[in-house]
Amino acid sequence: MVPGGITEVVWHFAGYLQIINDIARDRIDYDPSAFRNLQDDYVTPRPNYERSRDFDPLDSQGLKTPGPALFDELHTPRILPIKSLSPRPPQPDLDFDGPAGLSGFLPPRGAGGGGGGIEHKITVQYQEGGQQTQLEIKQYNFMLDNDNLLVTAHGEDLTWAGDTALITAQSELIAQHSETILERMADEANDQIPKEWWIPQNGTGVTEFVTAYNEDQVSQEGAPGAHSVQPGYYLNGVLQDPAPLRPDQTPAPQPEPAPDLGNGLGQWAETGANNSWNASLIVDLSESGRSMIVMGDYFHTNAIFQTNSIMDRDHVEMAGGDALPVVQGDNKIDNIADFIQRPGIYAELKATFAGPQWNVDVVEGNYYSVNAIVQMNYLLDNDIVVQKSADSHYELYSGGNEQGNLAQVFDGSIQYDLIIVAGAYHGMNVIFQNNILLNNDYIKMLADGADPSQSVVSGQNELNNTATIENYGDDNFKSMNDNLESLVSAVGGGATTLDPSYGKFIDGSGGVFNVLYVKGDYYDVNAVWQTNVVSDVNMVMQFLDPPSAAALARDADGTESQSVTSGKNLLTNDVAIIDVGATNTFVNGEVYGDTILVQANLLPDDKGNVLAQDAQALVPELIAFVNDSQDETPVAQPILSTPVHEDPIGSVTQ
Repeated sequence: MVPGGITEVVWHFAGYLQIINDIARDRIDYDPSAFRNLQDDYVTPRPNYERSRDFDPLDSQGLKTPGPALFDELHTPRILPIKSLSPRPPQPDLDFDGPAGLSGFLPPRGAGGGGGGIEHKITVQYQEGGQQTQLEIKQYNFMLDNDNLLVTAHGEDLTWAGDTALITAQSELIAQHSETILERMADEANDQIPKEWWIPQNGTGVTEFVTAYNEDQVSQEGAPGAHSVQPGYYLNGVLQDPAPLRPDQTPAPQPEPAPDLGNGLGQWAETGANNSWNASLIVDLSESGRSMIVMGDYFHTNAIFQTNSIMDRDHVEMAGGDALPVVQGDNKIDNIADFIQRPGIYAELKATFAGPQWNVDVVEGNYYSVNAIVQMNYLLDNDIVVQKSADSHYELYSGGNEQGNLAQVFDGSIQYDLIIVAGAYHGMNVIFQNNILLNNDYIKMLADGADPSQSVVSGQNELNNTATIENYGDDNFKSMNDNLESLVSAVGGGATTLDPSYGKFIDGSGGVFNVLYVKGDYYDVNAVWQTNVVSDVNMVMQFLDPPSAAALARDADGTESQSVTSGKNLLTNDVAIIDVGATNTFVNGEVYGDTILVQANLLPDDKGNVLAQDAQALVPELIAFVNDSQDETPVAQPILSTPVHEDPIGSVTQ
């Protein structure tokens, strides 16, 4: 072959690359001849090379070899070796398609001399960086709605008329016993959580716990914990296979319409129907790169702890009317935990060359990505209600309270292609959810008339815990090799240039390659505590006299009603943690992982006797208090002071 033939082919090929791609970007000057196109000319007019009019780069028969070049053409600037890249840091070229595309423009390693050998290097820039997170969110609601309401047949409210010592003493007595019972219920819920998982409810406490817990895993040689389970969907401690549809894939139920009480004669009392809820969402993208290299051990644990505790012991007496079925109990209690594992977000994307320029954020010491959320609702709605009527339509609402906490955290972004951890990686997602409801009621209905209808709903409470931990990546583990160790050594040593072969050691996206280098340990922790405590202890009495002739004239139906709703409380905790990790993880040490689940539904009915007995003892005095014939001032009962103690739920997860 005539000298210069191959060079002529490359010249044509490089020229046609510039013609085909009309992309507005900085151009690399491959042709220094006088006939070249200007680099700022983005119109790219098609040049006319007269010597090779029939050259067809898309010929299905392959690339044709051009004829011998004239001797004088061998000395023209047009066929000089391709001009080297600018000394400025090279920017990604969209014409490159990974290592295969790059290899066509790079000479073999070690090549040089011969009038134009070139050397391409990956440039590396270092800077202090790494956006760390140490977030604590604490949301507390405390509501006191203890109502005392006594109404005579004429609509007079006796709670503000004259001596109120008796009713005050009774209210204090109920409050004291309620708090004592709540403490016991909290202790029982607390006992369901393993002692080793009693974590301080703050970022520092949970970080220290993770360190100690992982050290224990090493000492146990990675043995599964006592409450270890396989990932999946769990309902009240039972793995559901197949799992039901996710809530976001099912239509939301229609809210129950409010009852239409009409305008007839009678009396209605609603002392329950409280709503207490917590909701949290954490989306953690801090580790969402293509690859992670951990030179130490790798730890990752998902844990969910859920308890529902309810005491709903009711005493109902009905006389003098047409009693309808009484709804007692019929409470709904559920714990739902869903552990989901999905492939990394780059699993289906093509991996390419790691890029000609690397930007490295260097973190001295440990790196922290810690989110801690604490949500607490505490509601006291202990009511004493006495209604006495005859000719009226009387609706009384002393419940229906609502309090809630909502937190949404979006942490980090898809920022790094590679994370290098010189120490160990500590990953944990943990959720604590507790619902405690005390709903002991004493209800008495008396009627003296034409058999009025009577109805009671003292149950139908709902306690729900729903927790989801959804992981993307962090499941494709690979062992280290000499190439990766060389890469870590080079970056750790602060090398400013790398051989192009380093771009093939790790997956990239073809553009600028972003790296996070942590010289210490990496802490990736998301922790949520949610607690609802509701005390809805009610004493309700209704006395219904016969309607007068005038009232019957106004109401043609003449039917009277008595109704009490002291249940229908709703306590809800809902958490979703979306943790996006690396698609590929290279670990030089050991890999430790576990999934922990505890679900408990507690029904301590045996602790309702004390309050029920005390409540019954107060009934005759209340009846006397609202008796129209009562002339004497009732004897004031002693007010019992509430003992000093800590928050009854404060130790549930501490």
